[in-house]
Amino acid sequence: MLKKHKKYVTASLAAVSVFSFTAAAFSLRPIKTNGINIHNDYLALTVQDDEDANDFGGYMLRRNNDDPSATLTYSQYCTSFAQVDINGSVKLFSEGETVKKPYTDSDGAIITVQDFDGVEITQKLSFTTGNTSNYDMLRIEYIAENKTDSDISIAVRTVIDPTIADSESDAVQVGGSAYTKETSFSGNNLPETWCIKNDAGVITAYGITSDGSTAPDVFDIADWKDLSNERFGYKADGDISDNAVALTWNSKTLKAGADMTCGTKYGLYSEKPGTGSNETKKDSPKTGDKGAKAFAGTGAAALIVLAATRKRRAEDDE
Repeated sequence: MLKKHKKYVTASLAAVSVFSFTAAAFSLRPIKTNGINIHNDYLALTVQDDEDANDFGGYMLRRNNDDPSATLTYSQYCTSFAQVDINGSVKLFSEGETVKKPYTDSDGAIITVQDFDGVEITQKLSFTTGNTSNYDMLRIEYIAENKTDSDISIAVRTVIDPTIADSESDAVQVGGSAYTKETSFSGNNLPETWCIKNDAGVITAYGITSDGSTAPDVFDIADWKDLSNERFGYKADGDISDNAVALTWNSKTLKAGADMTCGTKYGLYSEKPGTGSNETKKDSPKTGDKGAKAFAGTGAAALIVLAATRKRRAEDDE
């Protein structure tokens, strides 16, 4: 399928978009590209560490096995992303000024820090537990620190683009119901968990809405292009052909010197502890490249997709 981006109505929005690209629909297979990598026996994570890339700080997640279709997010860095709204200025996480490039801390988490006019946003991606002691989920955290002398208003949204075994059309399920139309949940209706199931009813991907820090205010099941195009202006209203979920922490005051943490979990579902190792390991780069295993096609198709991600090209929906 095609991941397309509506033409923005203003040149300024088109200029800042990092999601304007066309992705070919072909079998997802690993190639070498920029990135920093961690893995354990359950999951493998790659984060874009090229500061010149439009998708800087973006990530891709997969099961840690040799099956080329063992994807848990789409095969491009920029489809699972975060947005911030600081005092009414909406930006993507990648659009900040880099404070710290992605690096692996002592606990195995991949840390990236961006600055937005004195407000530092830290993206922290780490393996963690879900229902069992298995470290088979990715904790996705955004930590906002107000380093200015004034109070600010801030909202945070993180978008997850689940792609299970190469498929982007599997319905997201909440409470046993599969959603094929865009739907927002908030307040008492905010779900604790969500999932995707295969035709046999087996859970193939699993989300825990809050990681135990500040719970999100809104959970959206949506079509990916609508979340990408509309940013914080998104309203649930349409059919879903390319599934995605968004978790939003609504605008709140962050006092000078204060910080806040927003977090969620996404990964695999397990009912009993596994036998795999939970130890997080950092992949060693090979000489001449950064050794990242990404998800893209082979041959000329892969080159086309990688080139497309480097362009800010908006296309009309067909």
